[in-house]
Amino acid sequence: MTRATYFLDSFVPAWLQHDGGYRAAITQHLRDRLEHQGYEVAAPLRIRPVASPVPAPVGMLMLRVETEVEEFDVDMGGL
Repeated sequence: MTRATYFLDSFVPAWLQHDGGYRAAITQHLRDRLEHQGYEVAAPLRIRPVASPVPAPVGMLMLRVETEVEEFDVDMGGL
């Protein structure tokens, strides 16, 4: 098995960074999305601000929700 990191970036109003309801909703969204795709979440979900490749609008920041998932390695037997 291999572990891979998956993340979801989102521009949000700066005050949402500390809103417990938003944090719970966005982590549940990522967990549901990964489980729907057949991945098994293998690490706690983390939320943190990250630098944006484009300037953030005034009063907003980019938050990243990330976790690790386990993927099965498939050996095709030299095909």
